[in-house]
Amino acid sequence: MALALLAMVTVVAPIAGPILGGWITDSYSWPWIFFINVPIGIFACLVVRQQLAARPVVTSRQPMDYVGLIALIIGVGALQIVLDKGNDADWFESNFIIIGSVISAIALAFFVIWELTDAHPVVNLKLFKYRNFRYGTIVLILGYAGFFGINLILPQWLQTQLGYTATWAGLAVAPLGILPVLMSPFVGKYATKFDLRILAGLAFLAIGTSCFMRAGFTNEVDFNHVALVQMFMGIGVALFFMPTLTILLSDLPPHQIADGSGLATFLRTLGGSFAASLTTWIWIRRADQHHAYLTESVTVYDPATQHTIQQMGGAGLKTYQQLDGIVEAQAYMLSTVDYFTLLGWMFMGLMLIVWLAKPPFAAKAGPEASGH
Repeated sequence: MALALLAMVTVVAPIAGPILGGWITDSYSWPWIFFINVPIGIFACLVVRQQLAARPVVTSRQPMDYVGLIALIIGVGALQIVLDKGNDADWFESNFIIIGSVISAIALAFFVIWELTDAHPVVNLKLFKYRNFRYGTIVLILGYAGFFGINLILPQWLQTQLGYTATWAGLAVAPLGILPVLMSPFVGKYATKFDLRILAGLAFLAIGTSCFMRAGFTNEVDFNHVALVQMFMGIGVALFFMPTLTILLSDLPPHQIADGSGLATFLRTLGGSFAASLTTWIWIRRADQHHAYLTESVTVYDPATQHTIQQMGGAGLKTYQQLDGIVEAQAYMLSTVDYFTLLGWMFMGLMLIVWLAKPPFAAKAGPEASGH
């Protein structure tokens, strides 16, 4: 139930975030999307301080793995820079990206070797020897990366190709969060009566199906159609987080659940970072390829092209610019179709991976519960 309530709060973001972000961007400027986090962060600190002030705190001094921590910071830091700057620098055509990738690869390889051999690792990679944690973390990372990619590319496509404002793009994406908010309490209460692999599989089926629905979009798709597909995907989001988290934590010893939860959350966040960069790269690269393919058929010797040029007012710079704009819009449409088709098949694959986990998936008793 706690995981379900946490998921319910988490999915409020897809409702409020796009609408609030779009309104701030249209009404003020995009930097205020970041500034708005300052008072919210201060408020969160005050709430956490008040909630935890009266709780008993028992601390124990543990050896700190400074070598592993430094290797992690260098490896992940360099990787984040590579992912962030890769599109702008044309990836491995840039020496900066090559050097950053080499540094990241060496640091992360050293980090993995060190963590597997150190007595007190900062990240306990040995948790992957547990079957459910291993496969549960894989589906969590890939599932969240796909979810993140959808919410990144869809508003971008609506704004750059269909002419939506940031606010209207946010309104089109927002219905995603409606069903999770309504369903999460019921998922938390009744999920344990079912095989959690079935629920997670249904989640991936719903999200994958929504991707195939988007693969059928055209440049004439209307607002209601986009919003309804988003609302349908909400079924999958409601069934995704709680079953997946429960599965991956189910076979961990009680004293390692905190480590497992932290590691899974870290890798999920890293997966979102990968998705952010790879989504944009795939989308733009495929659009460029489709643009090249389409322009092979758009020539002054083609009767259909000649007819279109005459309808647009005859040959001239303005006509050719308009014609290129039409080709570009179709190229991005085809790229969007390709991307959502790829995601759809990925989610179908996750339906199979989640069945590699083995029951039981019941929560383990912690130290307090086991003492009664």
